[in-house]
Amino acid sequence: MIIKKIKKLKSKVVIIFDNSSKVEIDNSVYPNFYLYEGKDVSKKELNEIRSYDNVAKLLQYALKIRSKSLYSEFKMREKLYTKGGNKKEVDMVIKRLKQYDLIDDTALAEDLLEYYNSLNYGEKKIRTKLLEKGVFQETIDKLKFPTSIERKKANNIFPKLEKKYEKYNNSQKKLHIYNAYLQLGFSSEIADEMKNKIKESTQFIELTKLKADYQKAYTRLSRKYQKKELKQKIIQALLGKGYRLNDILKVVN
Repeated sequence: MIIKKIKKLKSKVVIIFDNSSKVEIDNSVYPNFYLYEGKDVSKKELNEIRSYDNVAKLLQYALKIRSKSLYSEFKMREKLYTKGGNKKEVDMVIKRLKQYDLIDDTALAEDLLEYYNSLNYGEKKIRTKLLEKGVFQETIDKLKFPTSIERKKANNIFPKLEKKYEKYNNSQKKLHIYNAYLQLGFSSEIADEMKNKIKESTQFIELTKLKADYQKAYTRLSRKYQKKELKQKIIQALLGKGYRLNDILKVVN
Protein backbone atom coordinates (compact mmCIF):
# COMPACT_ATOMS: atom_id res chain seq x y z
CA MET A 1 0.00 0.00 0.00
CA ILE A 2 1.19 3.47 -0.85
CA ILE A 3 0.89 6.32 1.62
CA LYS A 4 -1.35 8.98 0.09
CA LYS A 5 -1.44 11.45 2.97
CA ILE A 6 -0.07 11.92 6.50
CA LYS A 7 -2.05 14.03 8.98
CA LYS A 8 -0.22 15.09 12.14
CA LEU A 9 -2.73 15.86 14.87
CA LYS A 10 -2.27 16.85 18.51
CA SER A 11 -2.04 13.38 20.02
CA LYS A 12 -1.83 11.11 17.00
CA VAL A 13 -0.75 10.75 13.40
CA VAL A 14 -3.21 9.54 10.76
CA ILE A 15 -1.74 7.68 7.78
CA ILE A 16 -4.07 7.44 4.76
CA PHE A 17 -3.30 4.94 2.00
CA ASP A 18 -4.19 4.91 -1.67
CA ASN A 19 -6.90 2.29 -1.13
CA SER A 20 -8.68 4.72 1.27
CA SER A 21 -7.72 2.66 4.35
CA LYS A 22 -6.03 4.46 7.23
CA VAL A 23 -3.97 3.77 10.31
CA GLU A 24 -3.84 5.95 13.43
CA ILE A 25 -0.68 5.82 15.53
CA ASP A 26 0.54 7.65 18.61
CA ASN A 27 2.78 10.70 18.12
CA SER A 28 5.57 8.94 20.02
CA VAL A 29 5.54 6.07 17.50
CA TYR A 30 5.74 8.11 14.31
CA PRO A 31 9.44 9.15 14.59
CA ASN A 32 10.50 5.49 14.90
CA PHE A 33 9.56 4.77 11.28
CA TYR A 34 10.63 6.42 8.04
CA LEU A 35 7.18 7.36 6.75
CA TYR A 36 6.40 9.83 3.97
CA GLU A 37 3.75 10.46 1.33
CA GLY A 38 4.27 8.22 -1.65
CA LYS A 39 6.08 5.48 0.29
CA ASP A 40 5.11 1.88 -0.46
CA VAL A 41 4.49 0.15 2.86
CA SER A 42 4.62 -3.64 2.99
CA LYS A 43 2.18 -5.71 5.03
CA LYS A 44 5.02 -6.79 7.33
CA GLU A 45 6.07 -3.18 8.00
CA LEU A 46 2.47 -2.15 8.60
CA ASN A 47 2.04 -4.92 11.19
CA GLU A 48 5.24 -3.76 12.86
CA ILE A 49 3.95 -0.19 13.03
CA ARG A 50 0.68 -1.36 14.54
CA SER A 51 2.45 -3.54 17.10
CA TYR A 52 4.80 -0.68 18.07
CA ASP A 53 1.76 1.60 18.46
CA ASN A 54 0.01 -0.97 20.62
CA VAL A 55 3.07 -1.19 22.86
CA ALA A 56 3.02 2.60 23.25
CA LYS A 57 -0.66 2.54 24.23
CA LEU A 58 -0.12 -0.34 26.64
CA LEU A 59 2.77 1.51 28.23
CA GLN A 60 0.64 4.63 28.69
CA TYR A 61 -2.08 2.50 30.28
CA ALA A 62 0.45 0.77 32.56
CA LEU A 63 1.88 4.11 33.69
CA LYS A 64 -1.63 5.41 34.38
CA ILE A 65 -2.73 2.52 36.60
CA ARG A 66 0.71 2.32 38.24
CA SER A 67 0.37 5.95 39.34
CA LYS A 68 -2.73 4.98 41.31
CA SER A 69 -1.61 1.72 42.88
CA LEU A 70 1.25 -0.76 43.29
CA TYR A 71 1.27 -3.80 41.04
CA SER A 72 3.25 -7.01 40.98
CA GLU A 73 4.62 -8.19 37.64
CA PHE A 74 1.98 -10.94 37.48
CA LYS A 75 -0.95 -8.56 38.13
CA MET A 76 0.41 -5.99 35.68
CA ARG A 77 0.69 -8.66 33.01
CA GLU A 78 -2.93 -9.65 33.68
CA LYS A 79 -4.01 -6.04 33.18
CA LEU A 80 -2.06 -5.69 29.92
CA TYR A 81 -3.38 -8.96 28.49
CA THR A 82 -6.90 -7.78 29.30
CA LYS A 83 -6.16 -4.66 27.25
CA GLY A 84 -5.40 -6.84 24.24
CA GLY A 85 -1.62 -7.06 24.37
CA ASN A 86 0.08 -10.20 23.10
CA LYS A 87 3.02 -11.83 24.89
CA LYS A 88 5.70 -10.03 22.88
CA GLU A 89 4.08 -6.63 23.43
CA VAL A 90 3.47 -7.25 27.13
CA ASP A 91 7.07 -8.41 27.58
CA MET A 92 8.27 -5.14 26.04
CA VAL A 93 6.08 -3.05 28.37
CA ILE A 94 7.16 -5.00 31.46
CA LYS A 95 10.81 -4.60 30.45
CA ARG A 96 10.32 -0.82 30.14
CA LEU A 97 8.55 -0.61 33.50
CA LYS A 98 11.39 -2.51 35.16
CA GLN A 99 13.89 -0.09 33.61
CA TYR A 100 11.95 2.74 35.29
CA ASP A 101 11.82 0.76 38.59
CA LEU A 102 8.04 0.81 38.38
CA ILE A 103 7.80 -2.97 38.64
CA ASP A 104 9.84 -4.53 41.43
CA ASP A 105 8.33 -7.55 43.13
CA THR A 106 10.99 -7.65 45.83
CA ALA A 107 10.36 -4.03 46.87
CA LEU A 108 6.60 -4.56 46.63
CA ALA A 109 6.75 -7.67 48.83
CA GLU A 110 8.82 -5.84 51.46
CA ASP A 111 6.44 -2.85 51.46
CA LEU A 112 3.40 -5.11 51.80
CA LEU A 113 5.11 -7.12 54.54
CA GLU A 114 5.63 -3.94 56.54
CA TYR A 115 2.01 -2.92 55.97
CA TYR A 116 0.57 -6.30 56.99
CA ASN A 117 2.85 -6.41 60.03
CA SER A 118 1.34 -3.08 61.08
CA LEU A 119 -2.09 -4.77 60.91
CA ASN A 120 -0.76 -7.52 63.21
CA TYR A 121 -1.30 -10.31 60.68
CA GLY A 122 0.53 -13.59 61.24
CA GLU A 123 3.01 -15.10 58.79
CA LYS A 124 0.57 -17.51 57.11
CA LYS A 125 -2.01 -14.80 56.42
CA ILE A 126 0.68 -12.46 55.08
CA ARG A 127 1.95 -15.14 52.70
CA THR A 128 -1.60 -15.70 51.45
CA LYS A 129 -2.18 -11.97 50.97
CA LEU A 130 1.05 -11.62 48.99
CA LEU A 131 0.07 -14.48 46.70
CA GLU A 132 -3.30 -12.78 46.15
CA LYS A 133 -1.42 -9.63 45.13
CA GLY A 134 0.40 -11.67 42.49
CA VAL A 135 3.81 -11.77 44.17
CA PHE A 136 5.69 -14.87 43.04
CA GLN A 137 6.27 -17.63 45.58
CA GLU A 138 10.05 -17.49 45.17
CA THR A 139 9.99 -13.79 46.14
CA ILE A 140 7.79 -14.48 49.18
CA ASP A 141 10.11 -17.27 50.32
CA LYS A 142 12.96 -14.76 50.61
CA LEU A 143 11.11 -12.69 53.22
CA LYS A 144 11.95 -13.03 56.90
CA PHE A 145 9.37 -13.71 59.60
CA PRO A 146 11.30 -13.64 62.92
CA THR A 147 9.57 -15.42 65.79
CA SER A 148 10.17 -12.37 67.98
CA ILE A 149 8.14 -10.19 65.57
CA GLU A 150 5.38 -12.79 65.30
CA ARG A 151 5.15 -12.96 69.09
CA LYS A 152 5.12 -9.16 69.39
CA LYS A 153 2.19 -8.88 66.96
CA ALA A 154 0.35 -11.64 68.82
CA ASN A 155 0.79 -9.75 72.10
CA ASN A 156 -0.41 -6.52 70.46
CA ILE A 157 -3.84 -7.97 69.72
CA PHE A 158 -4.19 -10.10 72.85
CA PRO A 159 -6.06 -7.47 74.99
CA LYS A 160 -8.63 -6.95 72.23
CA LEU A 161 -9.27 -10.67 71.81
CA GLU A 162 -9.43 -11.25 75.56
CA LYS A 163 -12.10 -8.58 75.90
CA LYS A 164 -14.00 -9.87 72.86
CA TYR A 165 -14.42 -13.35 74.36
CA GLU A 166 -14.72 -12.46 78.04
CA LYS A 167 -18.39 -13.48 78.15
CA TYR A 168 -17.52 -17.12 77.47
CA ASN A 169 -16.57 -19.72 80.06
CA ASN A 170 -12.91 -20.58 80.56
CA SER A 171 -12.82 -23.47 78.11
CA GLN A 172 -14.68 -21.68 75.32
CA LYS A 173 -12.70 -18.51 75.86
CA LYS A 174 -9.43 -20.37 75.28
CA LEU A 175 -10.81 -22.17 72.24
CA HIS A 176 -12.08 -18.95 70.63
CA ILE A 177 -8.80 -17.14 71.19
CA TYR A 178 -6.77 -20.08 69.89
CA ASN A 179 -8.87 -20.19 66.71
CA ALA A 180 -8.73 -16.40 66.33
CA TYR A 181 -4.92 -16.50 66.22
CA LEU A 182 -4.98 -19.29 63.65
CA GLN A 183 -7.37 -17.28 61.46
CA LEU A 184 -5.03 -14.29 61.69
CA GLY A 185 -2.24 -16.45 60.30
CA PHE A 186 -0.23 -17.26 63.42
CA SER A 187 1.34 -20.64 64.01
CA SER A 188 -0.34 -23.18 66.29
CA GLU A 189 2.59 -22.78 68.71
CA ILE A 190 2.00 -19.05 69.13
CA ALA A 191 -1.78 -19.55 69.26
CA ASP A 192 -1.25 -22.04 72.07
CA GLU A 193 1.02 -19.62 73.95
CA MET A 194 -1.55 -16.83 73.76
CA LYS A 195 -4.40 -19.16 74.75
CA ASN A 196 -2.54 -20.05 77.92
CA LYS A 197 -2.19 -16.37 78.83
CA ILE A 198 -5.92 -16.15 79.48
CA LYS A 199 -6.82 -15.34 83.06
CA GLU A 200 -9.38 -17.90 84.06
CA SER A 201 -12.61 -16.70 85.62
CA THR A 202 -13.10 -17.39 89.32
CA GLN A 203 -15.13 -20.43 90.35
CA PHE A 204 -18.03 -18.14 91.28
CA ILE A 205 -18.11 -16.46 87.84
CA GLU A 206 -17.71 -19.81 86.08
CA LEU A 207 -20.67 -21.26 87.99
CA THR A 208 -22.73 -18.15 87.26
CA LYS A 209 -22.12 -18.63 83.53
CA LEU A 210 -22.84 -22.34 83.86
CA LYS A 211 -26.20 -21.65 85.51
CA ALA A 212 -27.13 -19.21 82.75
CA ASP A 213 -26.22 -21.73 80.04
CA TYR A 214 -28.10 -24.43 81.93
CA GLN A 215 -31.28 -22.34 81.89
CA LYS A 216 -30.92 -21.76 78.12
CA ALA A 217 -30.30 -25.46 77.47
CA TYR A 218 -33.23 -26.47 79.69
CA THR A 219 -35.63 -24.08 77.98
CA ARG A 220 -34.58 -25.28 74.53
CA LEU A 221 -34.38 -29.03 75.20
CA SER A 222 -37.41 -29.39 77.47
CA ARG A 223 -39.62 -28.77 74.45
CA LYS A 224 -38.48 -32.10 73.03
CA TYR A 225 -37.20 -34.25 75.91
CA GLN A 226 -38.33 -35.15 79.42
CA LYS A 227 -36.96 -36.48 82.69
CA LYS A 228 -33.88 -38.70 82.39
CA GLU A 229 -33.40 -38.11 78.66
CA LEU A 230 -33.72 -34.37 79.18
CA LYS A 231 -31.09 -34.49 81.89
CA GLN A 232 -28.68 -36.40 79.64
CA LYS A 233 -29.20 -34.00 76.74
CA ILE A 234 -28.57 -30.98 78.98
CA ILE A 235 -25.37 -32.54 80.35
CA GLN A 236 -24.15 -33.24 76.80
CA ALA A 237 -24.91 -29.68 75.73
CA LEU A 238 -23.01 -28.20 78.68
CA LEU A 239 -20.07 -30.55 78.18
CA GLY A 240 -19.99 -29.32 74.60
CA LYS A 241 -19.55 -25.81 75.92
CA GLY A 242 -16.46 -26.87 77.84
CA TYR A 243 -17.79 -26.99 81.40
CA ARG A 244 -16.43 -29.57 83.85
CA LEU A 245 -18.64 -32.56 84.54
CA ASN A 246 -18.52 -32.13 88.34
CA ASP A 247 -19.71 -28.54 88.06
CA ILE A 248 -22.43 -29.52 85.58
CA LEU A 249 -23.76 -32.22 87.89
CA LYS A 250 -23.93 -29.75 90.78
CA VAL A 251 -26.14 -27.42 88.77
CA VAL A 252 -28.23 -30.10 87.02
CA ASN A 253 -28.97 -31.96 90.24
